[in-house]
Amino acid sequence: MENRYSTLTPVQKDMIFESMSDGIMTVNSAGIITYINSACTKIFKIDNAEEAVGQSFHEYFLNNRKNRAFNKLFNDSLNKNHQPEKTIVRYRTDEGIKHLNIGINLIQTQDTELDEESPFPGMIILIEDMSDKFALRQHERDCAFIFAGLVICISIYLSVWSLLRFTLHMYLKSSTYTFIIECMTFAIFLEIVFLTSFSMSDIGLVPKLSTLKRDIKETFIIGVISCAILLLSKVILGLCGIHIKSYYIGGSLHGAYVYIFTAFVQEFLARGVMQTCVKSIMRVKYQKASSIILSSLLFSLMHMPFGFYFMLSALLLSVGLGCIYERQKNIWGCVILHWACGYLAMCLYF
Repeated sequence: MENRYSTLTPVQKDMIFESMSDGIMTVNSAGIITYINSACTKIFKIDNAEEAVGQSFHEYFLNNRKNRAFNKLFNDSLNKNHQPEKTIVRYRTDEGIKHLNIGINLIQTQDTELDEESPFPGMIILIEDMSDKFALRQHERDCAFIFAGLVICISIYLSVWSLLRFTLHMYLKSSTYTFIIECMTFAIFLEIVFLTSFSMSDIGLVPKLSTLKRDIKETFIIGVISCAILLLSKVILGLCGIHIKSYYIGGSLHGAYVYIFTAFVQEFLARGVMQTCVKSIMRVKYQKASSIILSSLLFSLMHMPFGFYFMLSALLLSVGLGCIYERQKNIWGCVILHWACGYLAMCLYF
């Protein structure tokens, strides 16, 4: 006796296909698209499934010559009755390149067998969009690549400093070490631009317009409070008889102008490169906090030639700016605060 529960109705089948996250498409023996689910329309950016149903699969999908691997995969199935294993291919659209994991099953019946001479029997296509996974994997590779280059640069920088200072007994000016850091940063910037898939937004160079007003207001308030605390601490230390620096405020307008560029370079290095890469690489519970602390430690090590107290101050400043970067998602507020607070602190204490 026939089991009435053994088959699904067409409505039930349609509900199952429509609920799937993978794309489903069927093509009949004449090469005409007979069904396409919602996931498939999203993958190929089709406005409506009815737009594709009834169209020739070859004319609708295989006209872009740039999609060579994609075209070859389906041409072999359409023309040679070749049923390949699941294959990941690149598919170029107007919005960019997608990576699709495609499975093709040629329709068989009990009376037909697949061979190159028999007519094309039709096919069922299963499509999984792997673009997000590929993008994440590429992003992690880029971060690891940049971070490795950064560690090598810092290691060489500190090795050269220790050689000059403790072996050859050569004492270079602070401006020389600053220039070396700027050269390292420029080299890493070129590495990011030409050797990775990072955009300017990824490394914090493009602020979000939706939060720009809030970020400017927030940066101004934090800057005023921080500078007031620095000045007040100097007054308190002076009243207590502790003179870290003999004069109150040193520096010059020329130094302030130059330090704007220095602040930008160092924030790009500390936030746009170090913190971004460390956060992408690390998969721990406190990911943001760990990235802030680790990048701040690396940043402070680069200030070792300037002395322990300067290095400690760089660490504390970097931790604070790292928190602001995580909130604002761009380096510009950090650059302004670094310039204002950093230059004032150097004038007061160093």
